[in-house]
Order: sequence, then C-alpha cells, then structure tokens
Amino acid sequence: MESSTRLFPTQVCFVVDDVPAAAAECTRCFGWGPFHQFTVRVPEARYRDWTGLRHNDVALGMAGKVQVELVHVHEGREPIEEYQARYGAGFQHLGIACRSLDATLGRLEDLGAVLAESNEHEGIRIAFVDVPTGPAMFELLQFPPRGEGDPGIQASAMPSQGEVFALDRATIVTADIQSTLAFYAAAFGWEAARPKIQTLGYGSATNAFQRYVGRAGNLELELLEPQEGADDPYSQHLARGDHGLVHAGGSLCGDVLPGASVECEWLEIGAAFALHDWVGGPRSLQVRHPS
Repeated sequence: MESSTRLFPTQVCFVVDDVPAAAAECTRCFGWGPFHQFTVRVPEARYRDWTGLRHNDVALGMAGKVQVELVHVHEGREPIEEYQARYGAGFQHLGIACRSLDATLGRLEDLGAVLAESNEHEGIRIAFVDVPTGPAMFELLQFPPRGEGDPGIQASAMPSQGEVFALDRATIVTADIQSTLAFYAAAFGWEAARPKIQTLGYGSATNAFQRYVGRAGNLELELLEPQEGADDPYSQHLARGDHGLVHAGGSLCGDVLPGASVECEWLEIGAAFALHDWVGGPRSLQVRHPS
C-alpha cells in the first residue's frame, strides 16, 4: 500500500448507555484516561434519506497507546445509532488514522469496502466504511495539521499513565476467514498471511478455529473463524448478526478484574484469557493472563 493510503488503527469505540458513568468506571477500574468529554449537536445532520437533529455524548481517553472512544446516541440517524439500536452496548468500530482520507477510501473501495457516511468535526475529516466483517466497522480519520483542531481532542491522544491494563488487540469473527484475510492483508500490508488451526478451551468444552493475528500499528488484529453451530462465545457472537467486532483486549498489569464472564485458553500455545462483561458491552473486554 502506498504511503498516502497507509492505515494506522488508533482507536477502539464502544457504545455505552451512559458516557459520563462509563468514563468514570474506565478511570476507576482500568486507569484509562483522563477523558475529554463533549456533546455533539448537529441541527441539520444528514444520513442517507434522513435529515434532522443529531445529538451524541462522546468521551475520548487513552488506554496505553490506543485511544478509547465512548459514545451514546441520544437522537438522530447515523452508523453508530444503527448499531446501538440493534445491539445496545458493545464494540462498534475501529478508528483508523490515515494521511489522505480520499486516497485511503479509494484504496479500500477497490478492495470491496463501501462508504457508509462521511462528515467533518472540529477539522477532522471522518468516513465510516462497511467492510467484509461488518457495516461501518472502520472509521477513517484524517486529522488537521498539528496545532489546529480541538485542543481537548488532541490532548486525549496522549498516552495514559498507570493503567491496570493497556489495550493492544481487537478481535474479529468471520464466517469466511479466507476472503476476510485477503481483504485485511491487502488493507494492512500483511504478506504471506495464512491462518492456523488452533483449539479454544472454554469451560469444559473445546472448539477448533482458524485463527490469524496480524499487526496493524499499535493494535494486533485477531481474526477468528469458529466452527458452524458451536456454542463458544465467538460462535455465539457470529450467530447474532453481521457485525464481527467482538472485544478489545490487553495483558493484565495489576489485580484480577471483577466480573469475568468466561475463562478461555488457546490450548496449543497456552494463552489464557478472560472475557469480561462491562459498561462497554457483554464480553467486550478480553484480559489476557500472564503466561
């Protein structure tokens, strides 16, 4: 991929029910932040064939080298609202910084992606893009030159200190890992990408997956294809709809977090982790245990 269209995943976005409460919990429990909180009100917003008031609460803060966005849509139509209406709280999109939004969007469209919405906020050009693993799952972000734009938003991009665990991975499920991997490998410049067969242990059960982990900037992207009809957490997520983002994850840096819903392990490599329910959605945080 040419330098003008290079992709840098920098953000994970969670839909939440209450943005101020969610930001406070992130700081208290995980050490993320500090959060820059603001309200977006656009009186004449447009989305597809709809025009009207768009009203969102937003908070931005850092979890290590990755930015966390917390969003709740109060009123209006947009890609995040469509996710919120269908699924409620959960992991909605990856924010991907790019040098040229137009060039990057053109490159992704050549690979089969589809533009869902484009707009601008505080000098930041934004485009939501439908990709093979879900609608509006990529948010392309072209930032203004340094020194321009909202200083609060820029400050929220500074790495946090003292977090309980830093986020460094996003996990995505797919029913067809070959076509999915072809798209992601072309988008992020992965060469000779091949999935491996690995076994997930969860409770007293096991399930074989095709699995691939690729590096994309400060995030690893974990692609998983579960067996059809299985009852593990990833198969259940895939069965609920067409949005493949499952959870963001990181390695534990402090005490065990409360609220683990499922204990899992990749048996061949001895990689144990827990899936947590929290304000950002059921099982939408993966906390990897020290090996």
